[in-house]
Amino acid sequence: MKKHLVFAPLYLLMLSACTQNSPLLKGHENYVGTWQNNHSEIVIKSSGEVTYYHQEHTEKSIANQTFSGAEQSRIKAHLSSFGDQSFSIGQDNFSQQFTIQRSPYQDDQGHWKMSINGENYTRK
Repeated sequence: MKKHLVFAPLYLLMLSACTQNSPLLKGHENYVGTWQNNHSEIVIKSSGEVTYYHQEHTEKSIANQTFSGAEQSRIKAHLSSFGDQSFSIGQDNFSQQFTIQRSPYQDDQGHWKMSINGENYTRK
């Protein structure tokens, strides 16, 4: 029994580290959540972890034949900066910047929306 009590502070420290809010999100709490449109999803966690998924369908016609395909991008990284006009995730060559055209707002029906990189998103 005493063995387990010795590790209790370590468990509490690990648990608190997992639930801490990112200081970069201070003043930007409305961005936290899952945001989607028809071909993209951005998940912003209060810890600062961001997952971005984008799928784009393509079609090409060559010699009377049409070829279809899809391009997919998935990025999972922590916030590296957050401002009023943009935010970035990752570091150096493994980073992605998102330009904010319209910050989160509630529409007439009470749905949360925002515009990032020229795309409109709705929070789920």
